[in-house]
Amino acid sequence: MTVTTDRLDRYTFQPGQLKPVTDRQELEAAYERTGVRPLQDDEQAWIAEQWRLRYDTDPDLSTFALSDEYRRLKAQGKL
Repeated sequence: MTVTTDRLDRYTFQPGQLKPVTDRQELEAAYERTGVRPLQDDEQAWIAEQWRLRYDTDPDLSTFALSDEYRRLKAQGKL
């Protein structure tokens, strides 16, 4: 199967094409537009650590499930 150049150009970024967004207002506008917000640092760190610890025994582990578990444990005061 051959991938067309048109498709490659559409889904592949070349060096220099991406610029990090650092302007807080632009970030907030993107969050509002997409409805997607980054996780809090403590939640992200907990999920990453749990995923590393559990992946060998549960290769189907979902970060979404871990996020739900984090929020449940946090609400129970266990974290």
